[in-house]
Amino acid sequence: MEPTILVVDDEERITRSLAGILSDEGYRVQVASSGVEALKKVDDDLPDLVLLDIWMPGLDGMEVLQKLKEKYPNLQVIIISGHGNIETAVKATKLGAFDFIEKPLSIDKITVSVKNALNFSRLEQDNIIWRETALRRRELTGKSKTIQRLREQIRLVAPTNSTILITGENGTGKELVARAIHYRSARQNRPLIEVNCAAIPEELIESELFGHEKGAFTGAVGKKPGRFDLANGGTLFLDEIGDMSLKTQAKVLRILEEQRFERVGGSKTISVDVRIIAATNKNLKKEIE
Repeated sequence: MEPTILVVDDEERITRSLAGILSDEGYRVQVASSGVEALKKVDDDLPDLVLLDIWMPGLDGMEVLQKLKEKYPNLQVIIISGHGNIETAVKATKLGAFDFIEKPLSIDKITVSVKNALNFSRLEQDNIIWRETALRRRELTGKSKTIQRLREQIRLVAPTNSTILITGENGTGKELVARAIHYRSARQNRPLIEVNCAAIPEELIESELFGHEKGAFTGAVGKKPGRFDLANGGTLFLDEIGDMSLKTQAKVLRILEEQRFERVGGSKTISVDVRIIAATNKNLKKEIE
C-alpha cells in the first residue's frame, strides 16, 4: 500500500499544489486547513508522514508538532514555513521535526525530503521490530512460580543502575538473566560485554579487564583497550566472579565505587560509565567465612 501523507496548511493554494505533486509521486494524500483538523485526522487515520505549516491561525504549527510528537513519537513531520529563520528551525528540530523547508517550495526539495523521511521511518520501524524480536528471544521460558518470581525480580532491577549479583549452579541460566536485565535497562542500546572470569588465566585477567599500555609486559607490543573500555556506557557481565583473585576483585570494587581505573602499565586514570552484573556458582558468604 502506498504511504499516506497529511498536508496541513491554511492556504488552499498550497495544499492543492502539494497534494498534486505528492499524488504524482504515487503517495496517498490527505489535507487539513487547521491545526485542530490536522490532529483529528491523525487520530482518525494515522498517516506515514505530515507536512506541516508553522504559521496558521488558532493552533499554530509548533503547537501541533509538539502534540503530535507527544502522542505519536515515531511519526515523522516536515515543517514548511514562509517566514523561516534559524531560531524557528532550531526550535522545530528540538521538538522532533524531521526537516524544515522554507517557502516558496521547491518540488525537488519537497520530494527528496519526503523520500528521506519515509525511509527513515521505515528504518525506525524495522529497528523496533528487531529489538522486540531480540527481546522475545531472550525471554526466560517457563510457567513455574520460581520463573515467575525471577521475571518479576528482573522487571524491578532492570531499570535501576544497581550492581547485580546472580547466584546459582552451573547450567541454571545465569547469563540469560544477565542479558534479560541488560536488554530491559536504559543501557539496552549500548554494549553488553561478557567475560568468563574462570576461563582467563590469573596472570592475564587484569590485562583483559583493564587493558594495557605498550610495553606493560613481555608481548605487549601495543596499547590494548580492556573490557571496561569496551563496555563504556553499557553493561559488563562478569561470569564466575568468585574465581577472580582478591587483588583483582579489589580493583573491580574501586571501579564500582569511583568508575575509574588505570590500564596495566599505565598511570593515566580513565573514567567510565559501566554497570556491572556479576554471577557465581559459589556461596560467597561461606567463602568469606
